[in-house]
Amino acid sequence: MIFICTGIEKLNELLKQKLKENGTDSEIIFYADYLLEEKSKNLYDTVILAPHEDIKLPFKDFLFALRQRDKRIILLAGKKENNEHLGYALALGIYDIVFDPVTPEKVVNAVKNPAKFSDVQKYFLGLKEKVSFSGEAIKEVERQNISPEETVKVSTAAEPDETKEKTALNQIKGIMKLLEQKVTKDNINEALIELEDAVIRLLF
Repeated sequence: MIFICTGIEKLNELLKQKLKENGTDSEIIFYADYLLEEKSKNLYDTVILAPHEDIKLPFKDFLFALRQRDKRIILLAGKKENNEHLGYALALGIYDIVFDPVTPEKVVNAVKNPAKFSDVQKYFLGLKEKVSFSGEAIKEVERQNISPEETVKVSTAAEPDETKEKTALNQIKGIMKLLEQKVTKDNINEALIELEDAVIRLLF
């Protein structure tokens, strides 16, 4: 079952109709916190989600809490340029990301064709923000004996005398060290795959 929670009533209805046309069952959720309630835990496996004001937790922690419950997220992230949610999504292994302009066709395609790491690896090189999680997600952090502020940090701003790729590789090595792992590859793509594997092990 797919739950739809975009905060936009018309879009919710369009998505529900388009999913029905493609033989997929879905339900519209108007109360975002319902997604995290115990009674809904086993009612859905995927959520089509957009950031909106009904979500009371910081959005990054809301995403974390959903991933703690092993939910697949189709994220309607907004604009692609300087997107404030992209780093958190990638750190959580959320690769099914639809940027503006959103259409029902794009979303249904994302539902039917899960993105692979190779589809989103290009976005890692453009990240400039640091990524950390708190709130409800702190339970997982404490289990791993890592401070909330240091859970996951991603920063790939280029340094003056280094190429972007070298900078990104150094950042990946730093993240892996934080996760008590070691990068064994010097190729950026292979290093990113090692990072993905490490984050997945941390979360699950």
